Amino acid sequence: MNKSQKAKPKIHLRSSLFILMISLIIVLLTDSVFYYYTKRMLTSELETKLQLIADNVAISIKHSRSGEKYVENLIGQNLRTAAIAAQYRLDPDIEKVTNDELAEISKDLMIDHITLMKRSGDDIIGYKSTEPKEINMSTKTWSRDWFKAFNQLLDTTETNVKSGQALPHYWSGPINTSMSDPQYVDKWGYYYDGRTNYILDPYVHDTFFQSYQRETGVNAVINEMIHGYTDHGAKEIAVFNPPIFLKQQEQFKKEGYTWFSDREILFGTYTMKDSRDQEMVQEVMKSKHMQQMFTELNGKTYLKMFIPLQFDSPVVIGLTADYEQVQSSIYQQQIRLLLLIGTTAFFAFLFVILSIRFMNKRREATAESVQEVYVDHIDALFRSMKEQRHDFNNHVATIHSLVHLKEYGELDRYTSEIIGETTALNDIIQINVPALSAIVQSKVIQAVERKITFIHEVANLKKVHLGAVKATDMVRMISNLIDNAFDAVAASHKDTERIVRLIGYSQGSSLTFQVINNGDPIPGDCLERLFEPGFSTKKDSGQHTGLGLSIIQTLVNKYGGSIHVNSLPTETCFTISIPL
Repeated sequence: MNKSQKAKPKIHLRSSLFILMISLIIVLLTDSVFYYYTKRMLTSELETKLQLIADNVAISIKHSRSGEKYVENLIGQNLRTAAIAAQYRLDPDIEKVTNDELAEISKDLMIDHITLMKRSGDDIIGYKSTEPKEINMSTKTWSRDWFKAFNQLLDTTETNVKSGQALPHYWSGPINTSMSDPQYVDKWGYYYDGRTNYILDPYVHDTFFQSYQRETGVNAVINEMIHGYTDHGAKEIAVFNPPIFLKQQEQFKKEGYTWFSDREILFGTYTMKDSRDQEMVQEVMKSKHMQQMFTELNGKTYLKMFIPLQFDSPVVIGLTADYEQVQSSIYQQQIRLLLLIGTTAFFAFLFVILSIRFMNKRREATAESVQEVYVDHIDALFRSMKEQRHDFNNHVATIHSLVHLKEYGELDRYTSEIIGETTALNDIIQINVPALSAIVQSKVIQAVERKITFIHEVANLKKVHLGAVKATDMVRMISNLIDNAFDAVAASHKDTERIVRLIGYSQGSSLTFQVINNGDPIPGDCLERLFEPGFSTKKDSGQHTGLGLSIIQTLVNKYGGSIHVNSLPTETCFTISIPL
């Protein structure tokens, strides 16, 4: 009988350890599921950021391209003026014009060179010029519209070709590499009104145009995008020229120089290369949809996205983002969760060991007492394991639901609580416009820090669709108004609770936001000047520019909206209404 009683605790010990191992396996599986969904969520967030960057790049590039085209046309118009001025000083017979005369006129008109062109058989050649390499240069083999435009000028004094800039008796070709001296990229103008026996061709190097590009052109926009998105942003942006990049069209080269119009990368840089890039660009051109892939470069993981865009012709934007930051975030969360699991497992095993020791001390008691004590402790252990397993299953189910519902703000808070992080805020903003949700969330945090009661009553704007630019402008307007309200209640002399309210809703075809504070009322003589640039009612106005409300007024006018202020002794209310 005694042997039988001693054997039973060993059997129960094995069962307990088995259950603990099963529980640990369940926990590890839970951790794996958490890892998978967290990785998926962070990757999706990175993709969204890259898409936002791509949208901004596309908009900015289109605007910059318009500016560049405008500047190029201005240069073309100036070259036409220079050609007319030169014609008044030159003999209408090309044989009576000297290269020295052209050099003097070129210097007076502040242009780099002047070439006079005339027909020679079935060709049109440079006959007189300030650039020796232009003399006797044939244009018959020039590609695209150039030779055709020259013939049209000589035949009819007008041009009708697809490219370049056409004005009366004048045509200016697009900026490109110089045929006579490929080390330069030039802008040419060709003038012929029938009063001479030659075409006047003044031209300038692209020095001014390059300066414009560096300051405000497309490459400047791309550089700003790269350096402005340091958090999981793009490390490199390239705008591909598909026909050249995919080798569908041969590059024109001369003396080792590639023609400006035939460059593979139109804008940006392309140093982070992958052998699959051509395949991705080709697929984007074929499907007209975004493509992406992961790549290993110099031992680091990157996410590459390729997005179609329409300029004068279809192009592809390539964005390369550092994926190591996403992996680092996942790794840190994994470490914290594993520490939680390890601590839980340690105390569970410690509990079992203490229980076994306790049972061994009572081994000499009666079989009934031993069995009763054993059952009590094992039942407690089972309940603990079941509760633990139940909790982890609930965590997994909750995380899955939040990911499915795309409630990423709630998911961040929930997972932070699981791994033991302490947050100063448990408020979840559900506005359905990510940019607005983020700014309201940040203002809630500021309110907590400044001991201000911030009440937000913003309806879920499911039916409101704001573009990237409009959403950004809305954030600027609301952020400025809330900051002003915080400052107003902070400086108030009232002995009451400091309260700021944000009310937002969409009604009909407009989106309305109200920011209300219970600070001191705005003096009547200040109300009329409230939206003037540089005007401020804050006592420490030396630290404020007084531009906040002026900026808001500008943005409101931009969208054809309205802004009103109503200041009473009890509260001050700013109301913004923007058409959707």
